[in-house]
Amino acid sequence: MAGPNARLTTDLALGRGDRVADLACGTGVYTLEMARLTDPGEVVAVDYSEGMLAAARERLEDEGYPVSLVHARAEDFIARTPAASFDAISMRFLLAYIDWHEVLPLTGRLLRPGGRVGVLTSVNSSVPQLYTLFDRYRNSAEPVWRLYKHCGKNVAESWRFFRRLRETFAHGRFISVPASAEQVADRLAAGGLVTADVWGETVRLWFESGRAAVAWARGSGYTTHPSLDAMSPRDVHFIETLFADGLEGFREPGGIPLDLMIGGVVARKA
Repeated sequence: MAGPNARLTTDLALGRGDRVADLACGTGVYTLEMARLTDPGEVVAVDYSEGMLAAARERLEDEGYPVSLVHARAEDFIARTPAASFDAISMRFLLAYIDWHEVLPLTGRLLRPGGRVGVLTSVNSSVPQLYTLFDRYRNSAEPVWRLYKHCGKNVAESWRFFRRLRETFAHGRFISVPASAEQVADRLAAGGLVTADVWGETVRLWFESGRAAVAWARGSGYTTHPSLDAMSPRDVHFIETLFADGLEGFREPGGIPLDLMIGGVVARKA
């Protein structure tokens, strides 16, 4: 993901002394890059994970950069921050976790005149290998026998689990990322921002096995849904195994591919 992230950082045109908000900063990899570019400015690192913030603090302090950390949801930070507080806002792979339709138009309020907001996001055509499996499984009885065995051949338990899966996933409404970078630009424009750059890129990741691909998808947060948090580890393991085995059908000489479709947008405040 280094290429798309480097492009977004470049397009933000950060300068010495700029004040930047890095929303969903994660472990601070790109927070550090922006701190280097804006020094002696300030980068405010925002994340809802205390563990991520601790890692970001350690990363920046090891390099000798002061860090301002805020433990908050991005949408709450945007709502309560005074107007015209920042020269730039970075939002990298955040949109899957927020109501981006509502939040994106609000970001312009935080910018000073000439300020920029940069957004990097997956789009809903991303990881088509996983979606192909999802579409196949939700429209066939293929997983039913495996589910029956998973539930110890208990018909009632199998039916409850199957019904819960159908209610949650059958219509694909859980997919919450934008359809395109242009859709992101439109929502930013609704908040008065002027589009400076819109682009798309496909990144292919290779994995040694379907299980490794699923582990990455879950561990990175790339595939997420609140219902998974409410399931038992045993049931989550069943779903992961189902998709891991299915991904083996996509094997190529280089391994198992996952294609990430990424959109980037930079918009400015007049």
